[in-house]
Amino acid sequence: ASLAPGASDSTTFTASYTLLQADVDAGTFTNTAEVTGTNPSNDPVTDSDSDTQTYGTLSTIDLVKSGTLNDDDGTAGVSAGDTITYAFTVTNTGNTTLTDVTVTDPLVTVSGGPIASLAPGASDSTTFTASYTLLQADVDAGTFTNTAEVTGTNPSNDPVTDSDSDTQTYGTLSTIDLVKSGTLNDDDGTAGVSAGDTITYAFTVTNTGNTTLTDVTVTDPLVTVSGGPIASLAPGASDSTTFTASYTLLQADVDAGTFTNTAEVTGTNPSNDPVTDSDSDTQTYGTLSTIDL
Repeated sequence: ASLAPGASDSTTFTASYTLLQADVDAGTFTNTAEVTGTNPSNDPVTDSDSDTQTYGTLSTIDLVKSGTLNDDDGTAGVSAGDTITYAFTVTNTGNTTLTDVTVTDPLVTVSGGPIASLAPGASDSTTFTASYTLLQADVDAGTFTNTAEVTGTNPSNDPVTDSDSDTQTYGTLSTIDLVKSGTLNDDDGTAGVSAGDTITYAFTVTNTGNTTLTDVTVTDPLVTVSGGPIASLAPGASDSTTFTASYTLLQADVDAGTFTNTAEVTGTNPSNDPVTDSDSDTQTYGTLSTIDL
């Protein structure tokens, strides 16, 4: 009601303002108040003063990348052509609004976005998706890792980024199968089996695992195997022409009425470990024991 010369009052007037997100984004807030009084001549007397609050802004973003491995071809285990599908969760972990939020990945094409505006505390897990198709090299490695990056723009027009990696680890199966097939030949033209007749062998080698095998060889302790090595044998691939062998029957073999021997195939898996299998072939033939006096 009345303020004497020299008097001061600091308790009568108070006010409160609730910050808007736009004020937080700006990092500062200023407003101006005005005081008005009336002098004895009934004229107004005024003054004004401003208050500026400056506060730190925090512009941060978080990315979580999650992959799911899919058995697309229906074969047991992981194989080339299977896919990994990715989901991306983007969260504004700061206190400023982020705009033009995008996700990129050097190994896959990310679909969706950009997110026009992401408020502090807001999270988005549906906008961005991606898929990757495994190569045979990825299967051979037994694991696949890639890294995505999210980028947004803060109110100062500066980029705000985060990255996250997803690693898929899957079992590898390195196996090989050998089938040895013998054919008995009547080389001397005499009836029945006799010493000097031969057995010719064919070998079928199949990669029955899901990793590439290299340096594939066939050995046999009783015969010299011709052909090979096979430099590289892909999963599911089979070779029946590279390796051959021949054995000449001895009289002891004819006397026995049967001849068996075993061959072994060896390949090397991506971990540089040997992968082996063996197979035997048995030839059984009639014996004729007669004498003439």
